[in-house]
Amino acid sequence: MISAPHSTSYRCNSNETRPYATDEDFRILFETEITDFFRLSLQPTADAEKAERCLILAVRECLGESAIARNFLRIWARRMVITNAIRLVLGIDNDDACDTRCDFHLQPNKYRIEQLRESIGVLELPDFDRLALVICVFERLSILDCALLLRRSPKDVNEAIVRAMNQVTCLVCQDFSGASATFRTSSNQEDVLL
Repeated sequence: MISAPHSTSYRCNSNETRPYATDEDFRILFETEITDFFRLSLQPTADAEKAERCLILAVRECLGESAIARNFLRIWARRMVITNAIRLVLGIDNDDACDTRCDFHLQPNKYRIEQLRESIGVLELPDFDRLALVICVFERLSILDCALLLRRSPKDVNEAIVRAMNQVTCLVCQDFSGASATFRTSSNQEDVLL
């Protein structure tokens, strides 16, 4: 159920002296890792159309950015996908949503949908729980960073992660009769799955 590890197929050429990423660097990154980026946008949005829109918005924001160090290219791109997913799920306006400057177009057949099937349990979660799980567990951002991005308290985020983990684990446990799992919340209460 957890997102695939960050791919290392795109690396900056260490012989180049350009300290900042160019539009071409971002294009290459998105083209070579489209499946991973689509998975990243699908998990928090839980909708293929929103995921594609999220990805296009992220590409647009990255293509216009000239102050990103080449070493942080992938990190910045993933952050833009997460930020746009939050905007789409929570209904936060995005001024770039109607902008048509970008000539980057997605090829749906490149997503390799069979690789995305692992996300089904996550897609069934409530919006806030799903966002918290993807941001903190899959993307490994801190609970505080997640709380700031989602404009909620760290306690709310922690509780959402626990709920999400319990629900996803419950789906996995359905395959094994009699299996149970326990997760602790920040207040040392136990939540038990049967």
